[in-house]
Amino acid sequence: MNSMTSKFCLLSLGLLAGLFLNACQQPQETSNLITTDTSPVDLKTERSALLALQAVEKEAHLTEQPALLVHMLSDTFCQIKNGEVSYFTKDQMTDRFVKYFFSVEFVKWEDINPPLITLSPDGLMAHIMVTKDVEVILSEQDKPTREKTKFAWTELWKKQDGKWKLFSVTTTDKEGI
Repeated sequence: MNSMTSKFCLLSLGLLAGLFLNACQQPQETSNLITTDTSPVDLKTERSALLALQAVEKEAHLTEQPALLVHMLSDTFCQIKNGEVSYFTKDQMTDRFVKYFFSVEFVKWEDINPPLITLSPDGLMAHIMVTKDVEVILSEQDKPTREKTKFAWTELWKKQDGKWKLFSVTTTDKEGI
């Protein structure tokens, strides 16, 4: 990992922490949109675009289409999981998704709560908190196994060239819901 990537991830984590602290405050609106300032940016339009990307994530999982997921990623994607910070290229993420989708069949991918979206006042960064019930059939060996999991994760999005790109995900899960 080069120094620039390290600095970017540290800056992203710092911003994510700040956004998280802001997001954990009591929402001022019932629309799951939290802003800290008035802005000339149409934050409702940006919120709609981010919700549409959430729908693409669901479609990609249920129809097992890695390209839909990889298309929305930044060139270098940061994953925080199991006590580790990892970086992946789009090619590496494609391989990971292909292997993952090959090993599971999705039965359920449902929001427990609507995604909670926090947008920066300039509309260029977003933090989304997600909670999902996920049920899959694992095709390990010759005996399929059904697995139910409750996932919670945060997504850090940044607008690049007018398009939202997913920069990092921090995830946790609880099996056997």
